[in-house]
Order: sequence, then C-alpha cells, then structure tokens
Amino acid sequence: MRFHFYIVLLRCSGASGIGVLLGCAIASLFGLLLGRISLTPEWLLGAPVLALLGAVFGLATARLTCLWLRPCIARRRLLFTLIGAGALPLGFGGINQTTQPGPPAVVVVLLSAAVLVWLWFRGFQRELALVRQYRWGR
Repeated sequence: MRFHFYIVLLRCSGASGIGVLLGCAIASLFGLLLGRISLTPEWLLGAPVLALLGAVFGLATARLTCLWLRPCIARRRLLFTLIGAGALPLGFGGINQTTQPGPPAVVVVLLSAAVLVWLWFRGFQRELALVRQYRWGR
C-alpha cells in the first residue's frame, strides 16, 4: 500500500473540514442558548432539508473515518448520522450572516478543526504502522 501526497492532503483537508463544521455548529448552539443568534424563518423552513442532508453526510463520514475517529464505538453509524443531522443545520443556518463572528466563535471553530486534525494524524500513524509491519515485518 502506497501513500500518495495528494491522498494524504485530501484526508487531512477532510478532517479539518469536519472540524470546522462541528466548530460552527457548536458556536451556533452556544449563540442560540445565550440568545445572541435569532433563528430566521428561512432557516426554520430549510432546517429539515439540511437535517436530512446532514444525516446522509454523517453516515458517509462514519464510513470514511472508521480508521481514525472512534474506531471501536458501538452503533457508530447511528451516532454519526444523528450528529450530522444536528450539526449541518446548526453549522449552516445558526450563524447570523449579517454580522461578523465574534472571537469566541472563531476560537471554537479553530480549536475544533485542530482537534480533528490531531485525531486524524493519530489514526494515520496507526495506519502507517500497520502498513510498515506487514510490508517490512517491523
């Protein structure tokens, strides 16, 4: 098994993208709970469609990240589907588009992306160690 640079870069970009989406969802949830973000009627109409898309993306994410993000969790597909169904509507619709995001929201998004990239890197090291073990017997 060979690791090409563009495959590794795409995997790392995907991990950071998942982190940014989850960070936006967390920042939006905090904004909703604190009353700083108001939900528009357009968002309320689009939320079911976004939840359905999020469930599909969550199911795909559960399959694609099975080697590095919580590999041994029971009911993994169900958990990721539920997270996707909640994160996509919050990530896209919860943040108010008319104002600039505050510093806490930016910190949450960057921290979430950094944590997911770190988890991906740990999983990549495990995967690389397995390949080296089977290839060279070390």
